[in-house]
Amino acid sequence: MATQQTPKPPKSALARYAPVIAIVAVVAIVAVIIGVASGGSNDKKATTTTTTAGSGAQSFADVPILFSEAKEKGTVDKYKWPSTCDTTTGYVKIPILSPPPCTPEEADNGGATSPGVSADTIKIGYYTAKPDPTYDPILKAAGAYDSPEASAKAYQQYIDIYSHQYNLYGRKIELTQIKGSGSSTDEVAAKADADKAAAAGVFAVIGGPAQARSFQTELAAKKILCMGACVVAAPRKFVADSSPYVWGVGPNPEQTAEMTTTFIKNQLADKNAVYGGDDVKSKPRTFALLSYDTPDGEYKDSWDTFYNDLKTAGVPVVGHISYFLNPASLAADGRTVATKLKSTGATSIIFTGDPIFPSYLTPQMTQQGYFPEWVMSGTVLADTNVFARKFDQQQWAHAFGLQLIPARVPKPQQDSYTLTQWFLGTPPATSNNYGIIKGDVELLMDGIHLAGPNLTPQTFLDGWRHAPAAKSGPNELNTIVTYGDHGYWSGLDYGGLDNAGILYWDPKVVGPDETGNVAPGMYRLVDGGRRYLPNQWPTAPVKLFDPAGTVTIYPANAIPPELQPTPVPVPADAPAATK
Repeated sequence: MATQQTPKPPKSALARYAPVIAIVAVVAIVAVIIGVASGGSNDKKATTTTTTAGSGAQSFADVPILFSEAKEKGTVDKYKWPSTCDTTTGYVKIPILSPPPCTPEEADNGGATSPGVSADTIKIGYYTAKPDPTYDPILKAAGAYDSPEASAKAYQQYIDIYSHQYNLYGRKIELTQIKGSGSSTDEVAAKADADKAAAAGVFAVIGGPAQARSFQTELAAKKILCMGACVVAAPRKFVADSSPYVWGVGPNPEQTAEMTTTFIKNQLADKNAVYGGDDVKSKPRTFALLSYDTPDGEYKDSWDTFYNDLKTAGVPVVGHISYFLNPASLAADGRTVATKLKSTGATSIIFTGDPIFPSYLTPQMTQQGYFPEWVMSGTVLADTNVFARKFDQQQWAHAFGLQLIPARVPKPQQDSYTLTQWFLGTPPATSNNYGIIKGDVELLMDGIHLAGPNLTPQTFLDGWRHAPAAKSGPNELNTIVTYGDHGYWSGLDYGGLDNAGILYWDPKVVGPDETGNVAPGMYRLVDGGRRYLPNQWPTAPVKLFDPAGTVTIYPANAIPPELQPTPVPVPADAPAATK
């Protein structure tokens, strides 16, 4: 059973870690996860049946045929393909890592197919958080602040680019700003903001107060899509119950738990804790689970299942402690949790949580002379350098585990950065959160493109689910994102991201963090950042805490081809072409 270090506290107005994360520059790399799993279906207004790697034949109604399917059937000439379709590859001409497959033009788009959709427009809302007098000055001082005005411009930039290259079936995107009226945990304000979005008549909202569940549930109740940063690491049941309206980038907690269980079983169980401190490294491994939760226990069922699955797999687990991210008691909670963890006697802590609490917890662990292994499992941005440098380095020198983020490349080579240079001839309007904006816009625009002319939440879902999985590349470095059934998970996949790598923390290596700050402390990605799908995790020992074959960030002159978009000529009518 999980234990809590404090009674359920009231939801503090300062508990804004999700918006902070969404604004800090590091979030830009999370958006790279949207390596689009491209795909499609069959003729308009015809039910199509396709076979995926999953449970077999699946039917998807009223979504368009893809170029590859038409080619296979010998019917390419039957359709009119947009000028932005590369008919040699069957994919849209856009320099991103995973462009979507081509879909044919349609003379009739069906008119007003859904709320927020007319024959001419698709209304999309984007959420901007309320200015915060506590955190905004900190972000400005750190050089990690993007103004709401800059963010608004960035949204418009990416919408313009994707709209120009994607098939919107004669419609244009009309953006409207949804201004947040409360903190990320203010449920009353969040519901009111969702109602504002509904009153604006939008088809979807990008972003939101991610810790206020009422925003997401109210949008779903009003049949409005909640996209990208609108939801962070939500449990599978919530997303399934809210389908087809809630769309995160994933993976969900149950999926990271499954991958972590396999990793522990294959690599760590029945061995000594050799990567821990002197107090544990000669002992047989025992594990304690440390998990983040909300005051309402939103994740309790997910983590209880994780704990029980570890036991079922034969992993010796000796305790489960949950914590709440309460800014008013972080220091006290750090002491309490450190004491509880030490009392379990575990040699290894399985950490699934946020990137802020370890800054308060790890110094307490060191103060108490307790140096266990830290096994990272599905953390939200704790696997980024900018946050890990804030943790106690004596503790984090023993940290390793799942790598959810993709292998890093320098900022000027990130497709989220180069895309605006390619089309507009200018850098992104935002300095820090351009990646999260680009990623969320791409998730939305891929769904619209794949849904076809009869755009509804259901065809949006069917278009994405029917999309075949992208390849990970010859070195298996790319992220794979799918929804539905592609044979990776049991049952339908509501999460998105399907693969992960292995990393460990090196407190001595010097390099740039995600904001560009050069200092000691970097994650090393094992095997150059190679990623594994579920049930493909290696059983042969991987080289942890051995720098040979690892990478921290690929230098500009040595980026693997699979991490670089295929070059595409600049459209003749693009702003960059006229400069």
